Amino acid sequence: MSKKILALGLGQNNFLSYLYAVLKLKYPDYQVVAPLIKDLNDEKKDESWMYDNQQVRVEPLFIHYLFASGAILFNRYLYLFFHYILLVERKPFKAIHFGFSFFKECAFLIANKNFKMVDVFHFHFMQYSYLRSLFLLPKGAKVICSFWGSDLLRTADSFNHFVVYKALRKASIVTCQTPEMKEIILAKFGRDLEPKIRICLFPLDRITYEHIDHFRNDVDEIKRFKENFGFHSTKKNVLIGHNGNAANQQIKTLQCLATFEQYEEYHFVINLNYGCPPNELVAFKQELIQHLDRLKASYFINEIYYSKKELALSRLATDIFIHVPISDALSGSVLEMLYAETTVITGSWLNYKTFKKAGLQYFEVETLDDIPILLKDLDQNSSKTQNQQENRLLINDHFSNDKIIANWHEAYQAL
Repeated sequence: MSKKILALGLGQNNFLSYLYAVLKLKYPDYQVVAPLIKDLNDEKKDESWMYDNQQVRVEPLFIHYLFASGAILFNRYLYLFFHYILLVERKPFKAIHFGFSFFKECAFLIANKNFKMVDVFHFHFMQYSYLRSLFLLPKGAKVICSFWGSDLLRTADSFNHFVVYKALRKASIVTCQTPEMKEIILAKFGRDLEPKIRICLFPLDRITYEHIDHFRNDVDEIKRFKENFGFHSTKKNVLIGHNGNAANQQIKTLQCLATFEQYEEYHFVINLNYGCPPNELVAFKQELIQHLDRLKASYFINEIYYSKKELALSRLATDIFIHVPISDALSGSVLEMLYAETTVITGSWLNYKTFKKAGLQYFEVETLDDIPILLKDLDQNSSKTQNQQENRLLINDHFSNDKIIANWHEAYQAL
C-alpha cells in the first residue's frame, strides 16, 4: 500500500496542500515529496507538514551541471522541442530559453539521483514549462499527468499542444475533474487516451470549511471582519470574481452593471489579492476604479491575502457572489460560497454539470448583460432564492473528502 510520490509541475501549494494533506491523513503510509512548492503569500502559508522534502537537493552542484551537459546531448526530446520552437514557431530566444531550462532540470534530477526511490511521478498542470522534467525521467517511470482546468481550457498555442500531446503518451494515468474535461482532452489530444483517463476531483480545503462551520452563527466575528476588511456592515456585499485574474471578466461585468442604476443597497468587492501579474496590477486596478466609480455605489478593492480564517469569514460576509469567468473546470470558490449559504450567480457557459448532478442550487446567466436583470429580479422577488441549507447538506454528501481521496488512492495504487 505504501507509495512514494514525487509531485512536480506547478507547485502552487494552496492547491497541492488540499490533496496531499487529505491523502496523508487518510493513508498515512504514503510518502509525498514536493520540492518545488510555492506559497502565494509568505506570511500566510498553506500546510506543508505532509511533505517529505528533507533529503531533496534543490540547488544542484557544479558536478551535477557537468553531468547534465553530457546527458542532455543524448535526449531526443530536447532536439525535437528545440527545433519545433526554432523552425515552426521561429522564436530563437524562446528555443534557447527552453533548452537552458531543460538543462537545469536535468541537473536537478541528477543531483537527486533521478529520484530512483520514487514510485510515482505526479505532474500537475499540463503546460509545457511544467513538463520538461517528464522527458528526462528514466524509461519505465510511472507517471500521472493531472489537468487542473485553465491548462486545458485557456491554452491554445501550437507548441504547448505539441508538448502536452507527447507528455500524455508517456503518462500511465491522466486525471481531470469532470466528464466534460475528459471529452475535451479526447477531442484535443486523441481518443486513444481513453483507457488512461480517470475523473479525480481535488479535495476541498478542509480547514476553510471547518472555519465556515465554526463562525457560521458568530455575528460578532463576522461583523469585525466586515469592519476590518472593507465589507459593508448593512448593505448587501457583492463579490465579483474570486481573484485578480482578468479571465474572471471583472471589467466586462462592471460595464454591464452600469446599465442598472439602483445600487444604493449594494456594496461591491473585488479581490486583487492574487492572480493578477504584478506588472499589470496598477493599470488593472485603475481601470477597475474607473468602472466602479461610474456605478455610483460603495465599493472596496481588496489586496490582502486572506488566512484560512479570514477566507472563511469572507465567504460568510458575502451576500452575492458573481462568478462569470471565460472558462472554468470546477470552482472551489463556488462550493465554499454555497456552503456558506451565499447567493451565487454563474455563467451558463461554464462546465458545472458536476454541480448540477449533485443537485446544487445557484443562479445562471446566459450573458453578462443578464446580470443586472437578475440582480433586480432577486431584489424584487424575495421568493426567488436558493435552498441554502440543502446546498450545504449536498456538498457534505457529494464532495466528501473521504470519497474524493479514495479515487486518488486507487489511481496511485494502480501503478
